[in-house]
Amino acid sequence: MHKERITVTSSGVEIYDYKNPASHSFFISLFVRAGSMHESEGGITHFLEHTAIRNVAALMNGELYPTLDKCGMEFNASTYSEMVQFYISGASENFSSAAPIIARLLSPIVLTTAEIRTECERVKAEIRENDERTSLSTFTNNIVNEGTSLSGSITGTLGSVSRITKTRLEEYRRSVMTSKNIFFYVTGNYTDDDIASLVREIEGYELPIGERRENIAPVSRDFGRREGKVYLKNADFTMLRFTFDMDMTKMSFPETDLIYDMLLGGYNSRFFIEMSEKRGLFYDLTGASERYKNVGFFTFSFEVRAGSVYEAAEMTVSELREFKNALFDDAALMKAGYVSNAYLLYDDPRELNFTFAYDNHIMDLGYEDIEARRRAYSSVTSERIREVARELFRPQNLTLTLKGNKNKIDTAKLAEIIKTL
Repeated sequence: MHKERITVTSSGVEIYDYKNPASHSFFISLFVRAGSMHESEGGITHFLEHTAIRNVAALMNGELYPTLDKCGMEFNASTYSEMVQFYISGASENFSSAAPIIARLLSPIVLTTAEIRTECERVKAEIRENDERTSLSTFTNNIVNEGTSLSGSITGTLGSVSRITKTRLEEYRRSVMTSKNIFFYVTGNYTDDDIASLVREIEGYELPIGERRENIAPVSRDFGRREGKVYLKNADFTMLRFTFDMDMTKMSFPETDLIYDMLLGGYNSRFFIEMSEKRGLFYDLTGASERYKNVGFFTFSFEVRAGSVYEAAEMTVSELREFKNALFDDAALMKAGYVSNAYLLYDDPRELNFTFAYDNHIMDLGYEDIEARRRAYSSVTSERIREVARELFRPQNLTLTLKGNKNKIDTAKLAEIIKTL
């Protein structure tokens, strides 16, 4: 079984690869350690993501999309709070066509001011269509991350994006596209000559050395001192969102992954069975475990009838209270996806690419191969799950945010319920 390898270009750019000779495809990513967490201008990283791909199209004189179609390749990107992932994928035989395309992302911006304004209008349309301004997620984010860069949206606002100029965008590009702040990750099936060709393409671009940005999140003043406060946003429907602060110095990725899956992950999760299947309080729930090296947030939300809001809060607290005091047998720890199914990751170049790039080079977890990652999850004990749950699910870590009728929901009553946690 192959392990992760590293190649370093003459300019100091790191290329990691994890090969599967049985695959029929390749997946190349360029990761940039940048995002809303590091920004002073809201949405500039996301704007750069859009502009960089448009810039590649301009550098190829209109041949980017015909080339992608001819080779059956996909070229796209996603921006997160702590990073950007650009990627290109396709059949293994087309690796040599993909390498120069993704390397062109390292080029200076050659777009005209008019072209950048056009991309700006596209980004603003995305912001309007997502309608994040009125979402419970945005409402919550502004509260739990108050006073920090994480309180802002990844896409920025209509105003902040409108103020970004071509000159400022190029300055920002040069500040984040540095040899220490980017890395490439390659998965799937390819040859050593393919990796060498990617190295040559990257070495064709002059990059500043720069500094590596660390995945250390800014911490709000009230982090870990929430005391179960309740915040209500007026709406004509009722939705609850529970957000717990996580001190990531006291818990691991595998531990928090397993707790998330046990409580929220799918049709066999405790919340789904008890609150949806048995009581019909909601149809489905959504959640996330947002983690950085220092802190994180364990979040879940669901919609209920207005008359069920107190019952839903009481049930949630009861489930969490029972969970953090229980000892589960190993079969109940939801390890199968990480242990029994560990090597299924090897069969999916896209998922393997993101998982190992993120785990090893954004979070610096240091897995040399899938087996090492498998062992990390396998070694988590029931006792340790209980310890972490007791640390995590405390009133001082909890913020409850709601959408609902302000005239009919008693937030003081809800505050008393969640303080019993």
